[in-house]
Amino acid sequence: MSLTAIARILLAAVSIAVLAWLGTMERNERLIARGVVATGKLDVPGTVAQADVDLRSARFLNPDTTPDLARALIFGVVRQPARAVAILERVLRDEPDNVGAWAQLLAVTARRDPVTARRARAELRRLDPVDARRR
Repeated sequence: MSLTAIARILLAAVSIAVLAWLGTMERNERLIARGVVATGKLDVPGTVAQADVDLRSARFLNPDTTPDLARALIFGVVRQPARAVAILERVLRDEPDNVGAWAQLLAVTARRDPVTARRARAELRRLDPVDARRR
């Protein structure tokens, strides 16, 4: 086999891998969008469960934590704070400087768990001292 043929085969393989990756990312973005839209319809039966499935599925090969933050938001809204906190704690274990996750954790725990709320508030002060004065 010639060097040109090998180069073409490698280029084709890389192209297929890139297209598969892009397809996966597009699928994930659509699932995230569908899950986020569901947050406006949480009173419809089955919506929470479907949004949870969509947002979990959107994590496939996806380093972005947006699906997890959306799941936590949904569980906070439907008054399942333990589930929301568990999701946010996992996000924060991987991304301790995630301001959005700390803010969401503060919102979920402000009235239920003063210890966790104080920790979240302290982390927000550390990460964003200017905005933290408003919290």
